[in-house]
Amino acid sequence: MALHPGIGTPVLDRLGPRDVPEVLSFLEDEPVLNVYLIALVLRDALARPHDSWWGARRDGRLTALLYVGAHSGAVLPAGDDLEAHRALGRAAREERPPSPGRLQVIGPRDAVAALREHFPGPGATARLERSQVYLVLERMPGPGAGLTAPELRTARREDYAFLYHAGADLRTEELLEDPRTIDPVAFARRVEEECRDGWTWILRDGRGLCFRAGVSALTSEAAQVSGVYVPPALRGQGIATRALGELCSRLLQRSRVVCLFVNDFNQPALALYRRLGFRQLAPWTSVFYVREDA
Repeated sequence: MALHPGIGTPVLDRLGPRDVPEVLSFLEDEPVLNVYLIALVLRDALARPHDSWWGARRDGRLTALLYVGAHSGAVLPAGDDLEAHRALGRAAREERPPSPGRLQVIGPRDAVAALREHFPGPGATARLERSQVYLVLERMPGPGAGLTAPELRTARREDYAFLYHAGADLRTEELLEDPRTIDPVAFARRVEEECRDGWTWILRDGRGLCFRAGVSALTSEAAQVSGVYVPPALRGQGIATRALGELCSRLLQRSRVVCLFVNDFNQPALALYRRLGFRQLAPWTSVFYVREDA
């Protein structure tokens, strides 16, 4: 991240479209770790209504950023200035809270820990905390190793039922809640989007849906993969190795690296990613909150 002197008090500011060049310059110091935030800036130019972008500066230079999504509930810090993250947490807490009843604080472990000293504050309970590792793949997995799945394709409208149930099972397994019960309307809408967004990849055969994964951010530097899932009954058959290897090979034709984050206790997933050539880049954390005052 950008160097900071560590002296004086960080100066906080709400950021907007005029700050896009400065924000991109800051984020591109770590283009892989920050790929999701970079994609948001490129998409919205810091101008999406109700979303909040905060910056902390020392000597006029950005040393920390915080994004708060009003509808998604995503709270995403960037930067290694921990004092600045504590100050950003206080500022975000004092703002009118985002509308969702659920918040997800996700990012580098130390930054998340510093932010959480003050954010989100009273009225929100941490429902689930995950220690994770951020991984990066810098080379093709290698078709010579049998890691090909030419039948892998993007999801279409006729895949809706398969994606609906696979997505719900994935969330139930990973986040310990079933979206079909928690927020069925929003979940159904999201599955509809997955069937037409061109960034959800599946492998189907006579057994049904065998594999699914999404691309949550894409730049020339990095492609971030999320939601990798194989139904439990089909695990241990090499499906994920072959399908994810195929997806990574395709993404590496567009981006310099592929990246993702995974729970640090998920040994089968970690073994899969190591087989494909991923290496650890940084410690990561995700914390999921429920707002009692929502």
